[in-house]
Amino acid sequence: GVRTPLRQFASCVLVDVDDTLDSIFSSDMAIGRYVAQRAGIGINAGRIRGINSKIRGGEVQHTGVVPFLKKFEATVRCCTQNGIRGGSATVHFPIWHQEIEDILVLKNNKGTEDNRVRKLDYSIQISKLFYERFIRNEEISLFSPHSVPGLYDAFGTDGFDELYVRYERDESIPRKTIGAQELFLDLLKERAETGRLYIMNIDHCNSHSSFMDKVEMSNLCQEITLPTKPIQHIDDPDGEIALCILSAVNVGKLKSNDELESLCDLSVRSLDELIDFQGYPVKAAEIATRARRSLGVGFIGLAHYLAKNGEHYDDPGAWKLVHDLTEAFQYYLIRATVNLAKEKGACEYSNRTKYGNGILPIDTYKKDVDEIVPNELKYDWESLRQQVLQYGVRNSTLSAQMPSESSSVVSNATNGIEPPRGYLSIKKSKKGPLKQIVPQYQTLKNNYTLLWDMPSNRGYIHIVAVMQKFFDQAISGNWSYNPENYPDNEVPTSVMAQDL
Repeated sequence: GVRTPLRQFASCVLVDVDDTLDSIFSSDMAIGRYVAQRAGIGINAGRIRGINSKIRGGEVQHTGVVPFLKKFEATVRCCTQNGIRGGSATVHFPIWHQEIEDILVLKNNKGTEDNRVRKLDYSIQISKLFYERFIRNEEISLFSPHSVPGLYDAFGTDGFDELYVRYERDESIPRKTIGAQELFLDLLKERAETGRLYIMNIDHCNSHSSFMDKVEMSNLCQEITLPTKPIQHIDDPDGEIALCILSAVNVGKLKSNDELESLCDLSVRSLDELIDFQGYPVKAAEIATRARRSLGVGFIGLAHYLAKNGEHYDDPGAWKLVHDLTEAFQYYLIRATVNLAKEKGACEYSNRTKYGNGILPIDTYKKDVDEIVPNELKYDWESLRQQVLQYGVRNSTLSAQMPSESSSVVSNATNGIEPPRGYLSIKKSKKGPLKQIVPQYQTLKNNYTLLWDMPSNRGYIHIVAVMQKFFDQAISGNWSYNPENYPDNEVPTSVMAQDL
């Protein structure tokens, strides 16, 4: 809605769907309303029961998820956004869903129109239990969610593993078993062929989120992790549709990390104002957004920032540089929301955040990151913690790393945290192809890390990891493979599995 009469500034809309017709049809209407408002959509269909499951005690059998996905696909694609594209959505499923084998192939070019839903993207939610079974070459049990009460609600929490194993031992519960390595290799194969099958590490999303409430899903591009609750009718005040308003700081322009103080303060204040200014076509979105006041501020121009500092993505010096940059960034974002809480009051759900309980991202990150960059913090986090405990937070979340494929053009910045594919890029726009050259090409061209020159994803993954240490939402990352780096121009599955 920026620079248009449309009062809609939430780029990301997350719609959770229950296993009822009322919820499915109401959610579809909510999706349609937000697609028409130019939002990108995240859909959680993981609760919907599997094909041939009994309904009303066996009176009828369930059609499975595909017919409902086709309904969502039609709704998402029926409206154009900015006159140049249809809407877009990513649908989320747990890896243990009964229909996961069919879900994995929904985007590929094989099959028929009846068993493919190619214009949606898909995110597969995985937890530590399933990685362990993959490593040990064990089996995974696939269930219809309605056959295992409480299992879906436990997914992503500490109680999931025990409940999952208990259901596996109950021979009265219908299930299908499949080798974990077979399933993961199918997943990796489809990721390689379509490029649009995402991975959501649901347990870490919850352990490292800023919420006491559970996170069930993400958004279109996988950087937003907010609590949701299915609606049962379009005006349901008890449901929760999550919205997040995004912004990005062009770090390529920074001369010092101290400049982030004013930039983060401005970002938080301006985005917070938009929450009250924008319109809400669905009640469940308005209630939750005003109560949580979630924001997502990220980076653009990271490749430019590294080039200015003479570092490449594969250099340990780059990882340290990004660690210190992100520490300053998150510190100043939290300080900004605390200052806003002092002035305007904490958000209604502040006590439902980990922030409100004195828990900061530096307390919940995976300590494996310290092997990449030692945990040497430069800011007074303990003093900040006391302020958070005293005043609360105005905003439940503050950071998220979006792709910024199109928004980076306005600032002539490199995309988000991505290495550029080349010095010159050509992007689509309403007025035709748009050429963009990397910033400071004349002086920095030898310093830039170009995507296809990178021998592997190792350096990029390390940069994502040190950023995630401080970010309170997720990071939308791209794993890229140059076939020329591998024998016979084929990327080994083992390499993709290792990156996973």
